[in-house]
Amino acid sequence: MQIFEAMVNWIYIHWVTIIVIVHISLSAVTSLHVLLFKENERTSLAWIGLVILSPVIGSLFYWLFGINRIKRLAQKEHPQTLKQDFRQQENTIKFHHLPKNWHCAIIAGYTIHPVNFVASNRVDPLINGDTAYPAMLQSINNAERYIVLSSYIFDYDSLGHQFVDALAKAHQRGVIVNVLLDGIGIGYSWHKSDRVLKKLGIKTARFLPAISFTSIRFINLRNHRKILCVDGDVAYIGGMNLSQNNVVSTAVHPIDDIHFKVTGPVIDQISQVFIEDWFFATGELIQFPCFVPKPAQQTKEQSVVARVIQDGPDEDHNKIRWTLINALSCAQTSVKIMTPYFIPDQVLMNSLHAAALRGVAIEIIVPQHSNIAFVDWVMEANFSRIMQHGIQIYKNSRPFDHSKIVIIDDLWSFIGSTNWDARSLEFNFEINLECFDKDLNAKLSVFFALKKHNAIPVIEAQINGLPNYKKIRNNLFRLFSPYL
Repeated sequence: MQIFEAMVNWIYIHWVTIIVIVHISLSAVTSLHVLLFKENERTSLAWIGLVILSPVIGSLFYWLFGINRIKRLAQKEHPQTLKQDFRQQENTIKFHHLPKNWHCAIIAGYTIHPVNFVASNRVDPLINGDTAYPAMLQSINNAERYIVLSSYIFDYDSLGHQFVDALAKAHQRGVIVNVLLDGIGIGYSWHKSDRVLKKLGIKTARFLPAISFTSIRFINLRNHRKILCVDGDVAYIGGMNLSQNNVVSTAVHPIDDIHFKVTGPVIDQISQVFIEDWFFATGELIQFPCFVPKPAQQTKEQSVVARVIQDGPDEDHNKIRWTLINALSCAQTSVKIMTPYFIPDQVLMNSLHAAALRGVAIEIIVPQHSNIAFVDWVMEANFSRIMQHGIQIYKNSRPFDHSKIVIIDDLWSFIGSTNWDARSLEFNFEINLECFDKDLNAKLSVFFALKKHNAIPVIEAQINGLPNYKKIRNNLFRLFSPYL
């Protein structure tokens, strides 16, 4: 007892010294870890500054949010040898009679992501939930063997009820149904859709659940992919969550968006991403049906040459960033970008400027107001830097527009779930479709032109004329853009 009292008394007298020693020791260990394992210099410097200037708290934040544990977990539980079993690798790169100026990009693209382009696909743009959801529900209702569905947000609203009912009816008639929901995104519906699906006997899983008693969770990592595959015959991908807000004609808070219906052999690549995600989340390897070509003659609409690009903070890290850099280097006449959040890192910004210096016309459409105010401030802080060398930016005056497309020249397009910000490119698990097709590009260019018609050009003089308090606010939040 006397020893305990003496110890308490000693701590009471020397508590300041103890805190200083703990802070210095913890800061030294944490800073060494930052130096050894962080690749981005700006991010590393920011973390070291936070660790040193915020005793204990800064180090705690780093160990909770700054370490990419998911990459180590993926390598341990999802080894590359197994992924090679998932993906049927081919040694010969196929150019599919595409223009020679893109051949180098195809070779580089295969090095970035060793999955070949496949021909004879059809990709149909579906504008807003008014068009996309009826098509998706019809495919679910027509399912005969297997349905896999992955969504970041699955609201249990009037639209969510329709999907739950359709999935339940499919399950009742003997169709195998697997639904994968993100551990953070499911919170938007207070987990209602997840609970209802389970009660109906539908097999669901959470990708990185936010609450666990067995390990530290990864609340800054999210599965942002939106995938629906039915029977190996049809697939849907894009940026659209399952929410009544996307039914623009009736929504109280409408969200514009674009989704895509896909048919053709590239469906197998889309379903393989879900198979890998499901295996990662559950340890179960599912056997989803492969695409079987129909005996009918190929039509003009089935002319898309495409492949899947997946990205995430695991072994697929940086594949989308490198794919965009690779494509921008091939641009000859035009680049059109539409995204809800445009906060490119310095490498992507330099790639855009390099294209602009070659005389490529670059147009970017962002929302006039997104759903995150401080992201708007960061974008506004970057406008003057981005607009150098003739790059044009437009603010879409429609309700919040969540659409994500990239169109280069009259041939190449990039569609899917990825935004142009650090969250998508560093922390999220994403899926995109890299496409070559003039007809698809023509459709997307018409879509882009309609959005541009409702947009207001950003004038540099207006940006420079902002009140000083707004400039300070915008640039202050810009410092945190790697973490937004």
